Amino acid sequence: MSLMGIDIGTTGTKAIVFSEEGKVLANSYLEYNLLFPKPGWVEFDTEDMWGKVFDVIRNVNSQEAVQNDPVSALAISTIGESFTPIDDKGEILCNTIYSTDSRSLKELEYMLSVIPAKDLYYITGLPPQFVTALNKILWVRDNLPDVFKKTSKILFTEELFQHKLGIKDYRINYPLSSTTLFFDLREKKWSTKILDKFDLGPDLFAIPTPSGTEIGTVREDIASDLGFKGSVSIVTGGHDQQCAAFGVGAISGGIAADGIGTVECVVPVFDDIIMKDSMFDNDFSTRAHVVKDKYATFAYNFTAGSVLKWYRDKLAPDQKEIAEAMGRDAYEYFFSGLNYEPSGIYTLPYFSGSGTPYHDPITKGSVIGLSISTERKDIFKSLVEGLVFEIGFNLELLDRSGIKINELRAVGGGSRSDYWLTLKASVIGTVVKRMDIAEAGCLATMMLAGSATGIFTIDEAQEKFVKVEKEFYPDKEITERYREHYEKYKKIYGLISQLYE
Repeated sequence: MSLMGIDIGTTGTKAIVFSEEGKVLANSYLEYNLLFPKPGWVEFDTEDMWGKVFDVIRNVNSQEAVQNDPVSALAISTIGESFTPIDDKGEILCNTIYSTDSRSLKELEYMLSVIPAKDLYYITGLPPQFVTALNKILWVRDNLPDVFKKTSKILFTEELFQHKLGIKDYRINYPLSSTTLFFDLREKKWSTKILDKFDLGPDLFAIPTPSGTEIGTVREDIASDLGFKGSVSIVTGGHDQQCAAFGVGAISGGIAADGIGTVECVVPVFDDIIMKDSMFDNDFSTRAHVVKDKYATFAYNFTAGSVLKWYRDKLAPDQKEIAEAMGRDAYEYFFSGLNYEPSGIYTLPYFSGSGTPYHDPITKGSVIGLSISTERKDIFKSLVEGLVFEIGFNLELLDRSGIKINELRAVGGGSRSDYWLTLKASVIGTVVKRMDIAEAGCLATMMLAGSATGIFTIDEAQEKFVKVEKEFYPDKEITERYREHYEKYKKIYGLISQLYE
């Protein structure tokens, strides 16, 4: 029997069916759109979104390889924070509110007047931010009273999926619970200390449950409609970032996943709960991992691949055309002209605001140090340097808080560049491993589904399916060449940010 891993993301859903040996039997992906009904509001068109999710499942189930080896179990990786109210008949009451929706800033301010931010952090592991769910739930209660009065349950993405598959005893995995700002990370349950302050009951939400727990089966009529054959077990999955970390083998302390796509997010894993003032001050959260008794944090830059795309489309469209005429990828062409000498230019890659540690939505990207002799390739190199320096600085701050990283496991489009990974290994002084994995989220949920149903253990799955393609080690000469450049980079934000106050 085969296993299905599903990744429900911001702009689309992918489903992959794997054989028990890890061979991809079928895959499908469909996109959907976010809605922006008012300034600052961000929602899913819930009806359309779930129609696409189910179409993806039908697509893979209809393929011959899956017909011959039907799915026996599934699990999902999902976006965090987004939730949907349903009534006592199971009807959806309004569109799903997405994490980056900022309509609840007043509610966040009110919350922090009731419970200090640091108190919330030491219960939940989250430095309070507008993306968290609690403030948005209060917004619904205060601004959509008719909706809230009818609300029987507030379901996050995983539980809404369970609901649509016929499950009634909803379960929310620990990593997804960790995005709410009312999950007691130590006790692994909803914090009545927090909920009571805002007149919310724990029964309004699903029961927090470890990732990789079998909770039921797809209802027979729904299974038939989706193209499943026989009984299909539903297994709790995880938040997308922790799933991606699990998918690249970041399952114990000292290992961090490094997803280098449009955004770059590093997910270090640690063996015990670590909460410190220094982490709070730098906006580093502590969250449950999909692996039992393991924890993770996020360090991220909002503009990684998007910065290089900006260069390609705005500064070097002619070079893109040259590369295409030669049958080469544009980025590979840009990287081929670089050496490991500092560019002499300092680029802050905050083209869409900054991520950790500053979370400054106002600051802008900056390119400093241009001269009459500057060439385009120097600017491109400075962009890559800035991306490396930014992640390096985040990892330094984590190290000061006691989170040690011995290796990065890189996936995503940026991980295809040997230059980028060599420079990163040399600047941060840590081995970087490029993983031989295309879809870490779907692979992770497949492994959760298989381990929960007894097909293999977590350790067996990691050994069997998680593969390294190439390793990059620090080059002492490159490290020394960049030392001064890197140290100067770390001072620039403090100077530049004053322009945008």
